[in-house]
Amino acid sequence: MTYGAPEAHLAALLSNFETELPAEISLAYLPSSGVIKLRLTAKGTDRDLLSGITGEQVKKLYRIIPELIYAEDEKSLEKVTGELLKERNQTVATAESCTGGKIAEMLTGIAGSSAYFRGSVIAYDNSVKKHLLGVPDDLIRKYGAVSRQVAEQMALGAKKLIGTDFSVATSGIAGPDGGTDSKPVGTVWIAVSSDKGIIAEKYIYGSERIQNILRFSNAALNLLRLQIIRQ
Repeated sequence: MTYGAPEAHLAALLSNFETELPAEISLAYLPSSGVIKLRLTAKGTDRDLLSGITGEQVKKLYRIIPELIYAEDEKSLEKVTGELLKERNQTVATAESCTGGKIAEMLTGIAGSSAYFRGSVIAYDNSVKKHLLGVPDDLIRKYGAVSRQVAEQMALGAKKLIGTDFSVATSGIAGPDGGTDSKPVGTVWIAVSSDKGIIAEKYIYGSERIQNILRFSNAALNLLRLQIIRQ
């Protein structure tokens, strides 16, 4: 299971790997909302031999794209992120604008998530960003709601309000309307706050609303996952 590279870029990174695959092994790319599953299929009559050959190819993948592989066996980003939090006895909250609670829904869809998920603020309107999360009005006026500055303040506000080790915030334009030349539909700023500091990243996806919300949420979960690992 990989995240962090578009399919075309991932295929370019793995072009030599594919060329050098043993004749018994084939590779398929199975993308879904930013997550790309790499499926290795072995064909032959000797199961033990094929299992060993496949295992060697998996090891090669870990050497080539270690930063992109987040799990095996079809584990979701929310499952892996939750496991990391639980292992470390840490907690998380979300502050969601454009994702409308999707990240919280994904996290709480995992059994046992009450061990690490504390709550969420759905700050869809700017008034909620200001009054609940403490985002300064002058930041919104100067930079717009979809900005690094606002996403960072949302994350800081949620962490303080709910009292968690981590918080993740999203502010973007899911579409199909609302985009501008400088901030087209599909733009999202995601911020993750922890005791070690705050990081924010900008992503630009497509124009399909439901797909964007899921892509935004997966990107947020992955950024959160990376920050947990780096603590």
